[in-house]
Amino acid sequence: MYRFRVCFLLVLATTILCAQERTLPADFRQHGLTQFNASLLNATYGMDWNNPNSVSIWTRWQWQTVDGDPTSLFANYTHGIDQQSSFGIGFLQHNTGTYLYTGANLNYAYAIPIDNSMKLIVGVNTFAFQEKLADDRFISNPDIDLPQLESTNDFILQFSPAIRLQVDQFSVGLAVENAIDFNLSDSGNDDSRNSGIFIGTLSNDFPVTLFSGLEHSFVRPILYVKAIPDADTQFGINGLLSTSKFWLQGGYNSFYGISGGAGVTFAKQFSIGGLLEFGTDSVLSDEKSTVELIASYHFGRTDQRRKVVGFDVEKDDALALERIKAEEEQKRREAQKAQEAEKKAIEQQKRLEEAKQFDVEKEELHKKQAQERDSMGKAILIDKELIDAQRKKDSIAELQREKVELRPNERYEEVTNAEGMEPGFYLIANVFGTKRYFESFMLTLKKMGLNPKSFYRSQNKFNYVYLERYNTMREAREARDSRLDGKYPGKTWVFRVRAN
Repeated sequence: MYRFRVCFLLVLATTILCAQERTLPADFRQHGLTQFNASLLNATYGMDWNNPNSVSIWTRWQWQTVDGDPTSLFANYTHGIDQQSSFGIGFLQHNTGTYLYTGANLNYAYAIPIDNSMKLIVGVNTFAFQEKLADDRFISNPDIDLPQLESTNDFILQFSPAIRLQVDQFSVGLAVENAIDFNLSDSGNDDSRNSGIFIGTLSNDFPVTLFSGLEHSFVRPILYVKAIPDADTQFGINGLLSTSKFWLQGGYNSFYGISGGAGVTFAKQFSIGGLLEFGTDSVLSDEKSTVELIASYHFGRTDQRRKVVGFDVEKDDALALERIKAEEEQKRREAQKAQEAEKKAIEQQKRLEEAKQFDVEKEELHKKQAQERDSMGKAILIDKELIDAQRKKDSIAELQREKVELRPNERYEEVTNAEGMEPGFYLIANVFGTKRYFESFMLTLKKMGLNPKSFYRSQNKFNYVYLERYNTMREAREARDSRLDGKYPGKTWVFRVRAN
């Protein structure tokens, strides 16, 4: 009778363990992470999707089976080091159904700029965890060798590299969930952890405008495929609508089924949310729904001054650039009436001064002609110089009087006396706030056979790169519309400098 009971328990335990392995793959099941803690899906997402600097907690109860330990728990702090790198440190507890892993996670990501709109991001997740049986309620007969029920207490070191190519708001990524691991314990057990779990992702952020008060709103569709050894390949799609006050998400996984979730953000810092997942596969049809909960606290971004391009400003600098424009526009509106009256007075005073200066120069010329009557050639030369000087003054005066009527969607900016710059219309190719990007862009233009020039504005601390200066708006527009006679294929805009 005793032998019968022991054999029955062994068969029952083996059946349960094998059933768990069939219905619950060993991956982290993190496919629903799109708003926070996404570095568990791909290590490079620590730079942006984790919303640094922030601390986030994510937990998942698979089929609502709560038996002392959550099926998965990931608590993580992400910190942005600078504009090109970030790191994270966290705690992970993961139940595969057979084993329970408990340990720490280190994340690092680094961005390599390729050009103004493209960069390559590399990252790695390092896990150090202790492995033990997830369910030790069945005690085997010591005389029977049953590896599935052996108690383990192994310490595992695991590396999960990832890579992502980002072009504007589109990105394609690849991660290996367990590329390399080491068993640092004496047992040296091997449970096929070395078989890599590959995750490929495609995503794109589409900015949207919903209504006033919802900043940074975007829609992010995500396609992914996950190849798991000894299990069916998973395919899935997720959709995320994210705003500064709430987010909504939904998705489908070919193994786990459909999911839907939502969350809210308080005071732009504290966020909480949840997700439900329902099995649609016939194997999982009798299982309960899966529950995910997440909470995050945002500490604010590290100050990262990035490059600023005239038309494609990166996210971190967009607010700063918009604030500067808003302040300048407000000042311009407040002083518009006073400036118009002041401009008229200044222009009148300039005309008088120019006429007076012309009379002085003319009188000096007459004296010179009286002294050099024997040299007709010199007199003609002086007359020509005087005429050229007068034409130049007339041209400058005409330039100051010219009024520009903007065309629809035409980019144009006008300032008065920009730190001693010569008055005129400058054809701007790019604007930079970072010296390295500025120097790289100047070198690129020179390689194209152009002769770029630049000036620096202390008001906004940006370097302006321009291709040419013109005396009239008509000339500047012709150069802009012809792309500098086909010499420069990029977009340009006009920056006008008026004299005092």
